[in-house]
Amino acid sequence: MSLWRRNKPAQIRWGTDHNQLLDLYVPDGVPRGVVALVHGGFWRAMYGREGLDEHCAMFASDGYVAGNLAYRRVGEAGGGWPGTCTDVVGGLQALTDARGPLTAVIGHSAGGHLALWASKEVVPRPKVVISVAGCNDLGRAQHINAGNGAVDDFLGGPGKLAELVAADPVRRVPLGIKTVLVAPEDDGVVPQSLSDSYLRTASAAGDDVTLQRVVGDHFSILDVGSQVWSAVTAAVDAAT
Repeated sequence: MSLWRRNKPAQIRWGTDHNQLLDLYVPDGVPRGVVALVHGGFWRAMYGREGLDEHCAMFASDGYVAGNLAYRRVGEAGGGWPGTCTDVVGGLQALTDARGPLTAVIGHSAGGHLALWASKEVVPRPKVVISVAGCNDLGRAQHINAGNGAVDDFLGGPGKLAELVAADPVRRVPLGIKTVLVAPEDDGVVPQSLSDSYLRTASAAGDDVTLQRVVGDHFSILDVGSQVWSAVTAAVDAAT
């Protein structure tokens, strides 16, 4: 267990469910900005936010207020569509209301999907959204059976076309926020094609979106010392 997790300075809660909270990491001195991190795990209850503790600590060490969001997931009451998405909106808005406008929202895997979807609902909107190995195109993820039926589970079952349309970030462009997609070359969990299709569609809709291809696989890129997080922190710094 990390020192940061043992000595967490605060939490922000915005609802009555035990998952409707975020862990707050606060730097010394005047903050440079505010970032929110959204964990992945194919929206399923077995995966939590703990894997992003060190990333939040890294941002706090760099002078940012960082929020590590929890949310209701598939397998929990209220989890899946739309509760999971609205929880992330609630978390982002609560962090914004408490600490000021968001510099960046960063999501990994299913968290990338949630970051893209929820950032459109926050007032004021974040300066940049960064999706790392993200499920950016739900229709394509469903077609390739990513996560062994994860999209169907998230939507509430197969054949949920209306739900897919509403929940898919690629169908909600233009986002109107600078967007950075980071796709590892050897990702066998969330293929680069989900970033390629989002890039094409969002660019055609007029969004400012870039795609960075990086060395690594779906999990190795979570190393805070990896090339990925150098690219992520550079994108955050550029938006500050």
